[in-house]
Amino acid sequence: MSELTQLTCILGLRYATRGPALDPAYGEDGVELCLDVLGPAPLPDEPLPTVVRIDGCPGWMPGHRNAGIGPFANPLLAHAGFLTISVSVRHSRQAAFPAQLQDIDDAVEWLRINSPGLPIDRDRMGIWGQSAGGHIAALHALTQRTVKAAVVICAPTDLLTAGGEMVNDAPSPITDLVGGTDREQLRRASPITYVTPAAPPFLIIHGTRDETVPFDQAERLDQALRKAGAESRLLPIEGGYHNLRADPRPTDDGPVPHRAGDAVRDFFDRYLRS
Repeated sequence: MSELTQLTCILGLRYATRGPALDPAYGEDGVELCLDVLGPAPLPDEPLPTVVRIDGCPGWMPGHRNAGIGPFANPLLAHAGFLTISVSVRHSRQAAFPAQLQDIDDAVEWLRINSPGLPIDRDRMGIWGQSAGGHIAALHALTQRTVKAAVVICAPTDLLTAGGEMVNDAPSPITDLVGGTDREQLRRASPITYVTPAAPPFLIIHGTRDETVPFDQAERLDQALRKAGAESRLLPIEGGYHNLRADPRPTDDGPVPHRAGDAVRDFFDRYLRS
């Protein structure tokens, strides 16, 4: 990438159980949780608007933060002058909720306080994620007040409402995440639970034919935010499945993810540059 700076960042969080204070990973019980940084080259001295991305980690299962290197994801934002940071979180077989939220909360707070040689603008931070990553991004945005804007793509928002592959009363990715079928735990793990007038602006992108996370999950969060008086924009992808495309098993990227990426860039440009 001739015009971008890419590196694996060094973190030292309170979860660190091995090595010096600045270790190339942070984790608990030997679980490695790293982050990658992508930004303009060379990195400037002055702070840049900063966007944190959480891996899609299918069904809160193992994934990888390098999914953010897709051309319509972090590179698009970095070329637009943002500093982008992809963060790993523990998956559901490593720890039950709220471990995933705790991981992203700690990572964002550590970045805000320490900024390890990176031009992070702590007053202009956004967060985004897709699918399970979007679920965790929404939870962080609604509970921690550390970001100025949030994007969620095809994300579960109300785990009490079943549909598609969101089974909540039998063994499933959702019950693996929360450790069972307890309704109160499902409520605690639902972003919609934490909607208040203080919520940051949201961009919600979702395929109308999503076979995994029903489209009404996006509608419900959008309606809750608007009813509370918060800013929200719902961008339906007509005919889109969980991958946003018209084919649930595409042979190439196609134009839709790039259009969604443009919408994400424009949204963060509006709320993080002003």
